[in-house]
Amino acid sequence: MHTIQLLVIDAQNDFCDRPFGSLLPALPVPGAYQDCLRLVRLIDRLADAIDAVVVTLDLHHSIDLAHHTMWRDANGAVPPPFTQVTAADLRSGRYRALTAQISADAERYVLEYLQNLEQQGLALTLWPPHCLVGSPGANLNAELAGALQRWETRRLTPIDVIEKGLNIWTENFSALKAVIPYPGDADTDLNRQLLALLAGADSVWVAGQASSHCVRQTVLDLLQYGPADVAERLTLLTDCMSPVPGCEFLAEQFFNDVRQRGVRLAASSEIGLVRP
Repeated sequence: MHTIQLLVIDAQNDFCDRPFGSLLPALPVPGAYQDCLRLVRLIDRLADAIDAVVVTLDLHHSIDLAHHTMWRDANGAVPPPFTQVTAADLRSGRYRALTAQISADAERYVLEYLQNLEQQGLALTLWPPHCLVGSPGANLNAELAGALQRWETRRLTPIDVIEKGLNIWTENFSALKAVIPYPGDADTDLNRQLLALLAGADSVWVAGQASSHCVRQTVLDLLQYGPADVAERLTLLTDCMSPVPGCEFLAEQFFNDVRQRGVRLAASSEIGLVRP
């Protein structure tokens, strides 16, 4: 039988562009709330076709190398969110990391981390603190959580929940591995159990936030580390994901790249009940 797996990436309150209760999202992605509602409709409509669900949760401590509140500029001020920091910035004193004050080893590590990022053509982006452990912002969007509960009850199958981002010393956009695995922390290495779970399905439908970052990197890692035919098993639900503001070009590049590699891109309304 053709098996269908739904992968929902980081569909949490802090990414939705809508207040939750009396709180405002820490890192709103324009369009994310409506993305969730479209995904809810798909789950309710196709509950009998979806055989398994994997949900990833982006979780962070207040102390985090990539939080802008953990950095200071040359004047001792907190740099604004979305500031990019390079190794040269650190060496020149333009920016300094509070986490580096933990120890001399930590100071050396931060510099090495920035240098390693640059070798990959990347810089460290400083994000507003978001999806903090135990906070309401870290919870799934309420409407989506309800749809997943209905699916569990209907199918008598629990969803699989994957947590990422808890290591304060590295970034973890992908659900499969950290940008730079942290020595001694297996949770930042390639998650072979999750890889096998996703690669074992005949079809994987992908949704969540954000198309420019966590969705993008998870899918790229799945294409890199999964079986040779994994691309043809993937469907990106393009109306159930949105890019971080200012990073729309990353999402467009991502869509174009994976389409050329054989990944299907489709709106949720285009997904039907008939199994291939």
